[in-house]
Amino acid sequence: MEDLSKQSYWNKRFLTEDSFEWFGDCSRLYPILDLYLKSSPSYILLHLGCGSSSLAEEMYKRHYCHLILNADYSFGILDKRRSIKENDLFVIDWFALDIRTMPLRTDYFDTIIEKGTLDVFFVGHEHHLWNPTEELKEKIDLILMQISKCLQSNCGRFISVSFQQPHFRRPFLAKQKYQWSIQVHSISDGNESVEYFVYVMTKGEQMNEEDRLLEEGRSTKWHWINKKESLTQITMNYVVENDDQYLFNIDLDSDESVLLHSQ
Repeated sequence: MEDLSKQSYWNKRFLTEDSFEWFGDCSRLYPILDLYLKSSPSYILLHLGCGSSSLAEEMYKRHYCHLILNADYSFGILDKRRSIKENDLFVIDWFALDIRTMPLRTDYFDTIIEKGTLDVFFVGHEHHLWNPTEELKEKIDLILMQISKCLQSNCGRFISVSFQQPHFRRPFLAKQKYQWSIQVHSISDGNESVEYFVYVMTKGEQMNEEDRLLEEGRSTKWHWINKKESLTQITMNYVVENDDQYLFNIDLDSDESVLLHSQ
């Protein structure tokens, strides 16, 4: 499998790709974006990992914001997008940015949105999501900390569109130091064969009690347990989602913990 976190992968891909929408047509997001941006549009919106998506243009046309900055890791796609920029979208600009090191102004953006960009950093870690590595946790924490700093402190919003289920993603988001609340919405196609999630973090709002307990390791919904606890007790009280073989792969000799989702 190619490393999707490498700039070379995206430069090569965008040589032949003119337009692609992760998660399908942007219109699927409109009902959720309406909830947060229709009545109080953003003045400045940052689209992280814009790629060849038309999301920013569509958001601008729907008056969700007045100024959009498109940022991506690949210089190739940025040059291509600049060359085809529509005249009536003169307020939109494109610039190179590595999401892991964002030298941007603090307390600046009304809204930051990403669609599948964070998911890239979880590729290769799928078998460790119940018990993520310290390297992964530190990497995601670094990214989220920078995003939080760039958001306006009074109701700045970070909107993250992801295939990752809440029981995997929420523990990464639920940190008091980010100074935001968390709301989760789900979207599925007509046959409900594909489901993805929209995480909306609002800066300056308090996390709810469940998220505070989650950070403290005392959540009644998501619970970190020691692997040496009784497997009988685990199977009686917890449901492991999306991994039928999970209980058979537990290493009882490890002192690490795993994240289980309660019934």
